[in-house]
Amino acid sequence: MVWLFALPAYPIEFEGFASVGYHQHDAKGYHAEKSSASSEGFVLGGLDLYAYQQIGDDTSAFAEFIVGDFKDPVELERLWIKHRIAPSVEFKAGLIESPLGYWNRTYYHGGHLIQDSITRPFFLRYPDEEGAVFPVVSVGMELLGAILSHHGRLDYSLFLANGMSLDTGGGEGMSKIQTNIKGDPGEDKLVILRTSWGFSGVPLQIGVFGMSNPVAEGGMEGVVDTGSRLVSQGVVGADFHLSLGRLESFGEYYRISNTDSVGGSGTSSARAWYVHLGYQITERLKPLYRYSDLDLEETDPYFNYLGIEGQGRHVVGLRYDLDDSNALKLEFSRMEGEEGSKTHAQVQWAFMMF
Repeated sequence: MVWLFALPAYPIEFEGFASVGYHQHDAKGYHAEKSSASSEGFVLGGLDLYAYQQIGDDTSAFAEFIVGDFKDPVELERLWIKHRIAPSVEFKAGLIESPLGYWNRTYYHGGHLIQDSITRPFFLRYPDEEGAVFPVVSVGMELLGAILSHHGRLDYSLFLANGMSLDTGGGEGMSKIQTNIKGDPGEDKLVILRTSWGFSGVPLQIGVFGMSNPVAEGGMEGVVDTGSRLVSQGVVGADFHLSLGRLESFGEYYRISNTDSVGGSGTSSARAWYVHLGYQITERLKPLYRYSDLDLEETDPYFNYLGIEGQGRHVVGLRYDLDDSNALKLEFSRMEGEEGSKTHAQVQWAFMMF
């Protein structure tokens, strides 16, 4: 064990984000972002602890835990190691946020404070939240990097991970996305490719991405045997980010194809998109507006397993930075779906620790 004590020591420094707030909505049992039987009340957002560690000249590691949020007392959100192979090539492995679009990579951690709104676009929820649509975090490996030129910057990411699964044993509409951290229940892997281009001298970034998502049965008493294919999902999309002085705008578009591997419903198409706008009135005050939409076919097998219906959602918000470490946020949302309209209001005090 002498070699262990001869290794260089790097102190681990954790930082943290947290929030506390209050919410109220107009339908018992309905919650705009997370499952809850309460129509109003104070909300503890949990403590987001993360550490980025340089463990070698070209190697770094990252860990993130959520304490006291949603279901589990302590939940591992991300854990990965990354090595720089060349100036424009890096290799990463572990529990990694999926490179789907702009939002998931930009605001995956520290959303309490880093993102201007309280909520994410509803179809980009985390896997442990009710109504999650995509595998926004998975265990696998990634090849990524950036290439600089006089004309701009090209970022790229190729992600290979364990396939997604659903436990259909509870019946139609009762399944939730499973993040498989101890192996792949299916035979095929999840593959995501994304590239983005940032223009030199122009505050605009555009990206394109695609995903092949083999959805397997993850339960013991589901509609098919464990590990068998439920749905073959393909996604193509595009995203943009534009910053013009005080005005910031970004958005994403997803074209989704779900092919039924169990029944005879064939292939169904769906689309999801959002546009987010924010305007910095003063150094501390920023109003925002976002519209997000999910349009799907009633016979779509994937969304039927999840119990998700098409909807559109308006979000109006206001952010006031008390200082660099904490901010007050106010948000109103209105969801329009097949069961009519529902509203949700919430206020949040988000802060950074350590």
